[in-house]
Amino acid sequence: MLGRYLLKEVLLPYLVGVFLFVALLTLDLLSSLSGFLLARGVGVREIALLVLYRLPWTLSLALPLALVFALLIGLARLIRSSELKAAYAGGVPPLALLKPLLGLALLVSLANLYNLAEVRPRALSAYDALLGRLLYGEGGAVAVLRKQVYAPPGLGVYYAEEVWPGDRANRLLGVRVVDEEGRIYSAEEGTWDERGWRLKGYVLEGGKPKPFFGVLPFPTHFQPKESLGSRDPYDTSTLRELLARAEVESGARFALYRRLSDALGGLFLGLVAAGLGLSLREAAWAVLGVVLLIFGYYVFWTLTAQLARYDVNPLLAFLPNLAYGALGAFLLWRLR
Repeated sequence: MLGRYLLKEVLLPYLVGVFLFVALLTLDLLSSLSGFLLARGVGVREIALLVLYRLPWTLSLALPLALVFALLIGLARLIRSSELKAAYAGGVPPLALLKPLLGLALLVSLANLYNLAEVRPRALSAYDALLGRLLYGEGGAVAVLRKQVYAPPGLGVYYAEEVWPGDRANRLLGVRVVDEEGRIYSAEEGTWDERGWRLKGYVLEGGKPKPFFGVLPFPTHFQPKESLGSRDPYDTSTLRELLARAEVESGARFALYRRLSDALGGLFLGLVAAGLGLSLREAAWAVLGVVLLIFGYYVFWTLTAQLARYDVNPLLAFLPNLAYGALGAFLLWRLR
């Protein structure tokens, strides 16, 4: 009974928070595209589609951040009306009130996991396709990936100066491959399909170059692509595709862990927000708590992105959750 009442107090602020964050992020998108939209005379239908395709990306941020807003604002109202004090005086332990709030945070994380794994990448692909048509005409534009390095386990190092994505096969330019036995393959161009990298060039073995025409095995087949909207080569890859790319790309490993970390972010943000809200004695501190928790998580989130540029351990993508997990454990200890 008490748990349901507590959830009713935070659900309305949560919906309001999601709407506010979506509105702010959508206005930011439209302002960044306004010059292009006006110059091209883009119609209302195309603008609405751009906003719709971008909505899952917006929700991936709004869902966990609005949870912080909802929990602290909702609990602040209970503090202001002395309902929390009455519950504590009646023998209700703070940890008992924490359970339904953590349940809500878990549901938000699971919903965001599905969004990040499937919905957001597919929507961003549609967003990129529409943006490409608006920018370059009906044919759109092919996002060429440059200086791509892959390290398939047990097969050596594969390098292509350029990768041109295609429907059935990807075109390769400036190919260099060093296999596990030290043989060096080179080709001006080649193709990459489900069988592997098909090359016509030379192989350097025993210090002597020899003509080579054949297929070098590549264990995973995925569509290499780069998001036109974000310029991130992993944004439009589903979680399953990221798993395949992580086998051969070091950058994809960080992107995979970042995707999982972002999904867990709602749970850890909810834990800290609920623990902080239940330990507050003055409602006025709630607004400051919202700002500090969101800002603090953003600092850790951007820090891990900067560290990823220096080829650090990709598990550092979980640093924001580790930090907030430690803070949440401390708040739980105080609520005992």
